[in-house]
Amino acid sequence: MIRNTETHFVLLPFHQFMEYDFIDLSSGSITLALAVILLCLKMPSDSQWRAMRRMLRLLSVCYFCIGVSNLITGCIGVSKSDNTEIGIAILLIALFQALFLTATCMVFVSPNSVKVKWLTVNTLLCTTVCAASIYALMQFDGATQVVWAVDTVLYIIQLVYYCILFKRCYTSCVKALEENYDDDMSDGLRWIRNCFLGALSVGISALLFGIFRWGGTMYSIFTCVYTLYYVYLVACVINYRIKAGYIVKVVATENTEVTEAEEQPTTAVQPEKESAEEMAYDEHHLHQAIEEWVRERKFVKNDQTVEEIAHELGTTHTVLKWYFTNRMHTTFRTWRIALRIEEAKRLLREEKVPVATVHKMVGVADKSNFHKQFRQVTGMTPREFAECH
Repeated sequence: MIRNTETHFVLLPFHQFMEYDFIDLSSGSITLALAVILLCLKMPSDSQWRAMRRMLRLLSVCYFCIGVSNLITGCIGVSKSDNTEIGIAILLIALFQALFLTATCMVFVSPNSVKVKWLTVNTLLCTTVCAASIYALMQFDGATQVVWAVDTVLYIIQLVYYCILFKRCYTSCVKALEENYDDDMSDGLRWIRNCFLGALSVGISALLFGIFRWGGTMYSIFTCVYTLYYVYLVACVINYRIKAGYIVKVVATENTEVTEAEEQPTTAVQPEKESAEEMAYDEHHLHQAIEEWVRERKFVKNDQTVEEIAHELGTTHTVLKWYFTNRMHTTFRTWRIALRIEEAKRLLREEKVPVATVHKMVGVADKSNFHKQFRQVTGMTPREFAECH
């Protein structure tokens, strides 16, 4: 039986327009402004940033569509009464929001995982669900509850899938950064994790709103929450553009090189040399280069990969790792942390630098991570050490 559909869009009284629709209009205006900012934001032209440039364009389109949608609902006055169709509409929009917000967060930590094929397939799946839902609502009487139930299950599956996918990409990114920078990088990626948790919170809120149908006031609160998140996400994108070059430098090429890396031996064996004399000569020069590197206090630099440091020392990552393991009887990471802690102690003791900034002066980006390392080595916090000296 063909269903006679009813229209759920009504012109609201003026006082309701001022109470509820002003928020839709404001949200739409803010979101459109954010779309313009994203379009104007320039990413580096290097091939490593290709995925980020592509995601930036898609996110701009997503913001533009959401902004226009909010302006339309704000102008015509969409009824936010307790009806299932409104919940279905929110879920269908949330399908695309979850896709593009998750994809953006994934690009932050694993650009090569968000390929055109992946985006195309997921976009087509979301579009298919939307088209099928709309068709069922228009053509079949009594299909509302069935469509709502199916869309809810599919949306939950999508959220779970994205959580698993992001966790896998995030863990891989942390591992890649720690291997290349030979440092604890998990704290430095906390803002990216928070960005994804924010997107997940918006997605769960959309689901809860659709389930409980909280009405106009809660809809306004929900609109404010996801608008604030859109602003936060744009701030994260700008911050990524400015400060996250050290991430792109590693993770944008990590996947393309993993096959070759897996084929190589994972243990640090002694490099092949033509003679023992040549090996001793190279070790001597490496030892001198390391001493010069320490004298020039280059260990306080951050955002340098171990490969880049090895190149400065006139050797390779493999040789450097072998040298520290077999000649220094430690790891490069442990050795450099000790140098940084000693430099921090000198700065606190002799130059009386502020405790709040000493971690940056010795090359540690994360303050809490530095305080943990300092306490492990000295048995006291930087502030306690400064007070004692």
